[in-house]
Formats: sequence, structure tokens, C-alpha cells
Amino acid sequence: MRKILVPIDGSLHSMRALDVVLSRRENDMQAEIHLLNVQFPVDSGHARMFVSEEALHDYHQAEGVIALEEAGKKLDDAHIAYSRHVLVGHVSETIVRFAQEKGFDEIVMGTHGRSALMHLVLGSIASEVVRMSHLPVTLVK
Repeated sequence: MRKILVPIDGSLHSMRALDVVLSRRENDMQAEIHLLNVQFPVDSGHARMFVSEEALHDYHQAEGVIALEEAGKKLDDAHIAYSRHVLVGHVSETIVRFAQEKGFDEIVMGTHGRSALMHLVLGSIASEVVRMSHLPVTLVK
């Protein structure tokens, strides 16, 4: 059974990536779909002085669940089983590491994230994933 990882950040492009996986699923009904949201870590020492590790963990999990909500609803409505994952870290590195550690066959992701500003500041997450991953990566506009 093929395992497909779909990183979701709540953007239109990430939802289009999920649509591509769903359209392919007609030919591969046994494919296992996993949704992943990666939250940016709170690295500020000042924030950590006032907020516990548990509170930060709960915050990241809650934000990740919100980001995965629309994609999860789409799969629920189609009666397709899937798994949700919320991780914290550098986005592209976390996606690639998770995909390799969990034995995914493919990563299917959008070419653009939530905002053009984030793209300028962080560079292209998608291009970093393509560069770092040894797995096939399908990019969806």
C-alpha cells in the first residue's frame, strides 16, 4: 500500500495538492493518506520565560488542528480514511525528516504557502523539500 504525505498549511495551493491526491485515488484506492501541518517553533527566550513547555505544545497542536481542519473535512466528506500529524520545527526539514522516518512513498504539496511575504522571508519551502528529499515530490500549483 502506497503512503502519501500531504503537507497542509491552510493555503489554497496545499488544498489543490490534496485535490490531486484525491483525483489519483480513483486509480489507487488503497493509498494511505497522511496530512501534516508543521508549526514554527517559538524560539524566543523571553516567551519561554513566561510560557510553559506544555502550554507551547498545546498551542502548536491547536494551531495545527485548525490548519488541517478544511483538508480533514474534505476527506471526511468523501469518506476517506486518513491520519493527521502536527509537528513543530523548520518546515521543509521537518517534512522531509518525517517522510523518511515514517516510510512514505511520495510527498504531494503545493508550490506556494500562505503568503508571498513568507515566501520572500523564508524562501520556497517546496523547493527546499525537493532539494532535500530522496523521495518523489509532486508539486501542485
